[in-house]
Amino acid sequence: MTYPTKNKIPLYALLTLALAAGILLLDIMIPLGVADGILYITLVLVAFFTKNKKFIYLSALAGTLLTVAGFFMSPAGGELWQVIANRSLTILTIWIIAILCLLQRGHSKKMDTIRNELEKSVQQRTTELNKTNSKLERESAYVQLHKDIAIAANETIGLKGTLKVCLEKICAHANWPVGHVYLVPNQTSNWLEPAKVWFLENPSRFDTFRKISEATPFGPGMGLPGRVLISKQPEWIIDVTKDTNFPRAKLAKNIGVKAGFAFPLLIGKQVVGVMEFFSTEVAEPNRDLMKVMAEVGIQLGRAVERQWAEEDIRSSNERLRKLYQRLEMIREEERTRIAREVHDELAQILSTLKLELSLLDKKMVDDKAPLRDDTQMMLVLINNTIQTVKRIAMDLRPPILDDLGLHEAIEWQGREFEKRTGIHFESKVCFGNVELDIERSTAIFRIFQETLTNVLRHAKAKNINVLMQEKDAMVTVQIKDDGIGITPDQISDIKSLGLLGMRERARAWKGDVNIEGNRNQGTTVTINIQRN
Repeated sequence: MTYPTKNKIPLYALLTLALAAGILLLDIMIPLGVADGILYITLVLVAFFTKNKKFIYLSALAGTLLTVAGFFMSPAGGELWQVIANRSLTILTIWIIAILCLLQRGHSKKMDTIRNELEKSVQQRTTELNKTNSKLERESAYVQLHKDIAIAANETIGLKGTLKVCLEKICAHANWPVGHVYLVPNQTSNWLEPAKVWFLENPSRFDTFRKISEATPFGPGMGLPGRVLISKQPEWIIDVTKDTNFPRAKLAKNIGVKAGFAFPLLIGKQVVGVMEFFSTEVAEPNRDLMKVMAEVGIQLGRAVERQWAEEDIRSSNERLRKLYQRLEMIREEERTRIAREVHDELAQILSTLKLELSLLDKKMVDDKAPLRDDTQMMLVLINNTIQTVKRIAMDLRPPILDDLGLHEAIEWQGREFEKRTGIHFESKVCFGNVELDIERSTAIFRIFQETLTNVLRHAKAKNINVLMQEKDAMVTVQIKDDGIGITPDQISDIKSLGLLGMRERARAWKGDVNIEGNRNQGTTVTINIQRN
């Protein structure tokens, strides 16, 4: 049971009463002629500092009453009109000061109200500004993340390298410890296979989860990746351990993860991969993050598309290379066949004809001199034809290339070139017994022949030096002349079928032809072919 408490008299009221009593006592002790009533003004001034409207009124009223009471209670003195004037001015002053105090109090209250409203407005604006700054910081972070991923996606570090960098950046931004990638194996597949591309803040902690993930492919609708495969949009799971469609939670008693989200890698409307991320804590969906990741998925889809295109190009180039190899092999086989037929049949026929004419020439008597001159001329013609046939057969396919190898064939071709043109030829071999298959040897030899033809037609050279060496599993043949040289425009001229053919031959065997030269400083042709 509680008892009501008495209202306590404020201290300022007690002080005012004491002050009023003191002034009244002083007033009744001084004669009326003295203007001591002015002291009652202090009652209003004291009330002003209390900022109590009622107390100001009461103080003014008390001052008025005491001024009048003093008029009657003070000892006589002075003239009456003067005493009344003094008391009237005192009362007037009291109420003027009271009114001013009330006005000041109202003004102060209004200022306090304005100040409070201003403070509230400032606080509200500050709160809004802080929210705006936080939003701008988040958006700036998203923009920077988007930029970093765009740079990574456009760098030539390979698809897996790009995905790994993106995993690291996204995990760092979201402060999530696990990131993983699933990819479709080919352009026609509708299944996601785990890629061995991870970001793991603590590999030992998530080792079980990693092993299970790498052994678990996903089809449409299966698990978190399967959901993304169907929806083609980011998906979020607040707690994977309580999700009925999260197979990996059933396979491991303690997988070490809670919240998860994933987003698709898109080429148009086709899902070509899924990136998934996991936290060790339960987390509500972050819509802003999911929205940004949807845009990131389009970027990374372009990286996958570029990878596929590069693979298609490599595959096409490889098929073209093998086709060119096959065509070159067929061409060389045909050259060999023709050379053999020319050498074995045509040359044999000509040799037989020569023999018959020689026998006929011996049987002629002296009176057949004109006819004998004709047979001699025919023998000379047949002999020249036999030499021409042999040269054609050698040009088609020199037997030395098949019998003795590349170095001997180049040496023989160089000497024959020297005999025909007068251009001095020297060769040097800087490796031991390096064996090349006949196809690669043939490719180098044909490029060498084309180089000699170009030297004869364009170089105006006096000397040719050939250097053969082995370097980094490559067989290199360098042909250098001292002719008028070649310009960069001539080297890059796409109309030069000879240079184009040389490069294509080398490319068919994973090699290349490098041509260097300057005007009046000679030309160097370097042939590089992989040994096997």
